[in-house]
Amino acid sequence: MTSRARFLGTAAAAAATAFPTAIFAQTRRPLSIGYVPSTLFAPVFVAVEKGYLRDAGFDATLSPIVAGADSMSLVAQGQVDVAAAALSAAFYNAVNRGLEIKFVASTGYQPRRGRPSALLIRQDLYEGGLRIPGLRGRKIGWIGNSGAASAYYVARILRGASLRLTDIESLNIPNPEQETALDHKAIDALFTSAPFTELFAQKRLATIVASPPPGIAAAGVFFGPGLLHNPDNARAVMTALRKAAAEIAGDGFFAPANIDAYAKYTKQPIELIKAAPRYDFKPDLRIDQATLEDMQREFVADKILTYPQPLNEVRLVARF
Repeated sequence: MTSRARFLGTAAAAAATAFPTAIFAQTRRPLSIGYVPSTLFAPVFVAVEKGYLRDAGFDATLSPIVAGADSMSLVAQGQVDVAAAALSAAFYNAVNRGLEIKFVASTGYQPRRGRPSALLIRQDLYEGGLRIPGLRGRKIGWIGNSGAASAYYVARILRGASLRLTDIESLNIPNPEQETALDHKAIDALFTSAPFTELFAQKRLATIVASPPPGIAAAGVFFGPGLLHNPDNARAVMTALRKAAAEIAGDGFFAPANIDAYAKYTKQPIELIKAAPRYDFKPDLRIDQATLEDMQREFVADKILTYPQPLNEVRLVARF
């Protein structure tokens, strides 16, 4: 074989190897993700930062959202493809109105050890003797409105003191404003999630008094019409997310690259994330069906939802 022939053969082989990659890069699909900045959604952050979504054929763009309820209409209308957020009355109401949105995965489960999500009573009130039974008529803040996942968690905690959401005054306090609200005594108690629970306790702004029952999850992933109408793409996204979830379900949660991903998207210091209690994750990102149903019943009973009878789970979820 001549030198020219060998050169052409080598060049052709190289082109054959590189060509699919080039085409793949050109045909990668855009994927817009709205997310709440919390380690509850660690699998999403890891799937993006480690390239699992890219390897699945997507160019993912992440945009923070203040509260999960804010993202439901965006997802249902196709303005974002995916929401990493919490279940809420806004989701149930959207489904009831016939909008195209489905709950497809549960992410951060309340752990057996530690209290990453918790109810805290303001420090001066706690030291004065205020406890959960005395919260009737008090102001309790959390991210979102009366139909947020945090409201459901507060309702679960209040049940133990024979109180309901209608017995307290709720205030929507986004994460960036929670410290100020406690410091200025604008609220009597606060429900929040890691790493803020640990931060406020360390600063003696409030004392943790209760947390939701372990083993339940009200946070997860929602798909809009773009993915719901394309099962292949939906399965590809879920495969990437499950790969990330499997990595962080055990001790891998604290791997440096994973911690860096959480810090990037939550905007919290690495050392604070390391010190804060962690959520549990299921490698298969299975849906917590019991919580999905119980939250709906709670919000129907409290007349937070606009319909009187719970929706069938077939209307609420999709599994890929």
